[in-house]
Amino acid sequence: MCDYANYLERKARNEGINRGKKIERKEKNIEHVRSVMNELNCSYQRAMDILRLSEDERKDIEKYFQS
Repeated sequence: MCDYANYLERKARNEGINRGKKIERKEKNIEHVRSVMNELNCSYQRAMDILRLSEDERKDIEKYFQS
């Protein structure tokens, strides 16, 4: 029984860490896109092309720039 509780605790901790990393990566991507846009005076779509972001990352970032 104790092993199962430890398993659940590790699983929850790892899920929290992974969520935190995903949020941190999204924030960094937004920061990088903004920097490229400012430095090269281009659209956010062109900046995402330059940074070679994946489709999932693009969708998350587009939500930010559309608001």
